[in-house]
Amino acid sequence: MNTVFHLSSADEINEDLIRSIKAAFKNKPISVTIEEDFSIPNWQKEEVKRRAQYAKENPESLLDFDNFIENFERKLLDEKS
Repeated sequence: MNTVFHLSSADEINEDLIRSIKAAFKNKPISVTIEEDFSIPNWQKEEVKRRAQYAKENPESLLDFDNFIENFERKLLDEKS
């Protein structure tokens, strides 16, 4: 069982919350992970999906990072000469 509690701040952690967790997981081993909430706006999620779909349909559009860096370094060295 997996349960996520989204709180607006740590100030919302109170005895009621602790009691509800204890009741839900009574006599079961649990792990508690606390992380700062980070929300990604929907428009950004949609843009990532759009770009991933484009890359899937057009793999030739992707850069080979090693080749890119090699060419970039070569260009910088040529400009210095």
